Amino acid sequence: MTDASTAARDFVQQHYPNAQAAYLGGSAATGRATPTSDLDILVVLPEGPDDISFVETTTHAGWLVEAFVYTPAAAHRWLERGRAQRRPVLDSLIGNGIALTDTPETAQWAERSRRILATGPPEAEASEIDGRRYLLSALVDDLEGEPPSVERYVVQADAFRVAAELALLVDQQWLGTGKWLVRNLQDQDDHGLLRWADSPHDVSTLVAICRRVLDAAGGYLQDGFVRGQRPTRPPH
Repeated sequence: MTDASTAARDFVQQHYPNAQAAYLGGSAATGRATPTSDLDILVVLPEGPDDISFVETTTHAGWLVEAFVYTPAAAHRWLERGRAQRRPVLDSLIGNGIALTDTPETAQWAERSRRILATGPPEAEASEIDGRRYLLSALVDDLEGEPPSVERYVVQADAFRVAAELALLVDQQWLGTGKWLVRNLQDQDDHGLLRWADSPHDVSTLVAICRRVLDAAGGYLQDGFVRGQRPTRPPH
């Protein structure tokens, strides 16, 4: 099989020869590729009258390719959306990726994304923190209630995810999904979540970890938590 960067460059040259900028991101760009990894390729097309925004999965040179293709205006919109949601997928593809083109725009897009990633997300609002505190507190209650084994498996997975997201929010770090959530935790104070995940998955240990995360975020939260807008006076 052709190596990842060579295959990615060839893909761009064949399918998007006029690209303003293109990058190989994901596991293939960070040295974490496995035998089943695909090529995550972001392509910024030249300026044009059409507003193009799509993701297409194809094969090329023996690799499965997931191509994220945008015009500059569409790319900016999706970048801003990821930043607002604290999941900078496209910024990571660009800023941590391998450049597949050699244009002034290639360097400019990469510089902006690296600056955004290094700066980190803005401080989370109290409502966002409290929402996850509430969810994690409920999951802790479920775990302490000794659910059946199948339910326990699902609740443990949910508790790990919510605790990880809450820990990252408190530390003002970017979020992620799936394996990228784990990777974002690796350089932070994860309160023991990763060590627990690599262990026999003892419930009492996970509960203790979740309570440490809750304490760092402001504490256990159930009674008194309000979702939505409560009226200032009772309805007639």
